[in-house]
Amino acid sequence: MRNPSGAQHHAEARRAAVCELILPPRDESFRWHRHDYPASIACWNYHPEYELHLITHGSGRMMIGDHIGTFAPRQLVLIGPGLPHAWFSPLAEGETLQGRDVVLQFTQKWIEGLIALCPELGAVARIFKDASYGLEFTGDRALRLGMALEDLGTLQGTARLSACISIIASLSECSFRKLAIRAGAPDIDRPEIRRMNGLIRTLLSSDPAEIRHETLAESVGMSPSTFSRQFRATTGETLMSFLQRLRIGHACHLLATTDEPITDISCASGFSNISNFNRTFLRFRGCTPRDFRRQSRQIVNAPALQES
Repeated sequence: MRNPSGAQHHAEARRAAVCELILPPRDESFRWHRHDYPASIACWNYHPEYELHLITHGSGRMMIGDHIGTFAPRQLVLIGPGLPHAWFSPLAEGETLQGRDVVLQFTQKWIEGLIALCPELGAVARIFKDASYGLEFTGDRALRLGMALEDLGTLQGTARLSACISIIASLSECSFRKLAIRAGAPDIDRPEIRRMNGLIRTLLSSDPAEIRHETLAESVGMSPSTFSRQFRATTGETLMSFLQRLRIGHACHLLATTDEPITDISCASGFSNISNFNRTFLRFRGCTPRDFRRQSRQIVNAPALQES
């Protein structure tokens, strides 16, 4: 048994475009990640961030705005803010493509500020303007950029930042083609969607321990049940799932940057008891809070150990 065809995926996805909630690391200017296919985030979605998307292996059909086409390994595409997109691979029952997608995401404010600060990046300004159509990069330079994008995941600190800026600057040297006929996506600009997305962005900068369902609903003039339905319709996930991701992200930051006891971090992140915190942390991160803290410190201390 195989997954639905690209055309069937397209018809279904048009009814289910959701806003992907991107939680960048607190200590980085951008988000790099790799994910398998199928995955919960591998759906017809949009977000206010730019996205540079690499397919490492696998093939299938892609949808970028109003464009439907095929994709193959090493495809490199730049997605502009608010442009719906998805890559669907036909698979056998139970089949998984490990690490199919490598993604670099960053805000419009960050890239515009970077270009304003560094005149040398002026050549890429047109690239990001045209990204509202979706851009597919081609040729040998695009292949080398794809490899550099993969390698970005192995770097840390200033080396990682420098490599990211180098990748962005090199986009202007690549051949590319526009994918969509119309820029952006008019249907995501509805007042209720803008209002909910604005609230979500506010939540990302809020103290997770202070967020309350009833207060959120009241702030947008909805009952708690109506708010929950609208939140899921906008984001594709429940409010509880979103809050858990937000709280675990906050806990990771505290574990990596402070010496606070884990019980205190659990409370500061909005968990009512340590058992729930440990269980939720393990589900999201695949390790215990104690193991995460130890691994984080090993990464931070590695350069110093090598030099000593």
